[in-house]
Amino acid sequence: MHPCIPNYTWPGVGHQNKNGGGARNPFGEAFAREGHQWTKALCATDTDWDGKTNGEELGDPSCVWTPGKTPSRTVNITHPGVCEPITSTKCQGQNSFVTCQADSFDDNCEIIKNTDVKYVDLRMPTISIPADDTTYMCLSFNLPKDQDYHIVADKPIINNSNVVHHMMLYGCDDANTEFFSTPSECEMSKCTAIIGGWTVGETGECYDEGVGFRIGVTGFKTAVLEIHYNNPKLVSTYKDASGLSVYYRPARPEVLDMFTMMTGQTMLPLPPGQSKIQKAGVCTSSCTSMLFKETVYVNSATNHMHLLGSSMRIELLRKGVVITNLTNEEDFDYNTPFTQDYEVPVKVLPGDEIVTRCVYNTESSNDYVYYGDATSDEMCYGYLTMYPKSALRSAQQNCVATSTLSACELAEGVTYNGCDWKTLIKPNNADVKKIKNDLYENCDLGETCSQECKDIIRTLTDPCFQEDNIIFVRSLEAITEDVFEIIQHLQWCPVTTTHNGPSHNAAVFDDSNTNYNGVTMVTVSSKHVALLIGFVFTLKYSLF
Repeated sequence: MHPCIPNYTWPGVGHQNKNGGGARNPFGEAFAREGHQWTKALCATDTDWDGKTNGEELGDPSCVWTPGKTPSRTVNITHPGVCEPITSTKCQGQNSFVTCQADSFDDNCEIIKNTDVKYVDLRMPTISIPADDTTYMCLSFNLPKDQDYHIVADKPIINNSNVVHHMMLYGCDDANTEFFSTPSECEMSKCTAIIGGWTVGETGECYDEGVGFRIGVTGFKTAVLEIHYNNPKLVSTYKDASGLSVYYRPARPEVLDMFTMMTGQTMLPLPPGQSKIQKAGVCTSSCTSMLFKETVYVNSATNHMHLLGSSMRIELLRKGVVITNLTNEEDFDYNTPFTQDYEVPVKVLPGDEIVTRCVYNTESSNDYVYYGDATSDEMCYGYLTMYPKSALRSAQQNCVATSTLSACELAEGVTYNGCDWKTLIKPNNADVKKIKNDLYENCDLGETCSQECKDIIRTLTDPCFQEDNIIFVRSLEAITEDVFEIIQHLQWCPVTTTHNGPSHNAAVFDDSNTNYNGVTMVTVSSKHVALLIGFVFTLKYSLF
């Protein structure tokens, strides 16, 4: 971790520049002298003169770690090249290369210097942060609507860096959309058009002169600020008043409207102890033909995974051939997000294919990890900023897959392995409520699975509750609480007799051997099973 900017990391461990490259710090110099090897001598040395050996700082106090293995300690890791605490007497004069200020946004964003640019701060009032690992808070705002404007930039207002994980700003089209007049815990914003945001490590977004997000008379009139708070230590005294400064200017005819497309995959069952797990989500050629009526252009692209993500890329294919990588992070770092900006925007044609590939390393995990909101869960999302918005055929602008079903197939309600999931997750589904009530009457999740509970489960004939479909159902972004609670009972009280793994009733998915429109996709392996209890069913992003 960065020694004096909370929530920031120092991925270039051996360099004076936190991002790597250039001059080495004391640890980097010592590492080079050892032939770039983790030797016992290097481990036992205190290169930054702060009283701790390099091994103690990096989680290997006994100097026994070897590549590919998990060190004996993976928490409270400190920097072996920076004397800490940096304000202590012993460290004075030793950290001249360390800056405790985040990168400046105002100096690097030229467009906000125009005299017709205005700004508004959309931020939370001071609120108490719940002592929970993950909390989403929403607050709605009325946007300027005396005329049309374009949002041309935004930058974060970080009040409490200990808990602010990321922020999203959604533009709202529907006048009937829920309006959060006060800060409220929220499950899923009904406004799904992303018009701004921030995540740890970023300094803000600054757009080109010829594009912007339209607000005002013919654009978005209201917005929802959604902040993800991450409080893993369950501190009960944290408060926050963070938000975004949004810069906007009067709309001009030559400025094109932007939109943000999400790509990726939500079916992410990740078994522990693996050095490389590959997942892919496909926005198919037929789906881009349905989404776009003319050519669109990508002017920036960002990858998003969580802590287990190791590499990620977004491929653009034309007629089955990769023509470019929109992103390609071989060493993905959750704490230092990178946005690929294009001086020459990338052309995307109707009928092109967009494949989002995510790779995970779960060697540090002891349990299965699944898709979810918490930092301890995982995600596989790409964010593509595109224009012109007039190229969209409808309001749908996201293309996130769930298993082998594309976003367009999900929008049409295409069944999955005989599972009519669209009917299953309808609100107030009477059949689902009856199943849930029967399970609650006959099953106690805190006790040993009873025969009565097993008998009820054996009566379930809906294909959606069969072994190979359960992970698909829980990966749906619109899963209801009733369906989730049924899945909990199925996992708690297994009745299948064929399983080979640490737990029960859910298939593990592997990305090997199955071709889907020319790319590797997800296939079912029913020999493996995994427990889903603890999955956070509330999902934050919508496909539609």
